[in-house]
Amino acid sequence: METLFKRFACEDALPRLHQFIDEELSVLELDAMRDHLDGCDNCAHEHEVRTKLKSVVRRACRDVAPLSLRSKVAARLVELRRAFPEGA
Repeated sequence: METLFKRFACEDALPRLHQFIDEELSVLELDAMRDHLDGCDNCAHEHEVRTKLKSVVRRACRDVAPLSLRSKVAARLVELRRAFPEGA
């Protein structure tokens, strides 16, 4: 039996990669996407790249900026608000 994604071209599978990585597809689509990735080196490579990128972004978002940097940013925002008041 042919799966859903084996009938699709890569152009149809690639837009679904983020949903696949986040497991936001149906069980049937997840299985079909795995089949497609098993048989398509280009899509499998793109999946690997996007998975690594998501991991790097996730790790970077856990870091908290140092207090000194947060204070500088807050002070600069106050300066900008004074220089460019809303509605002016």
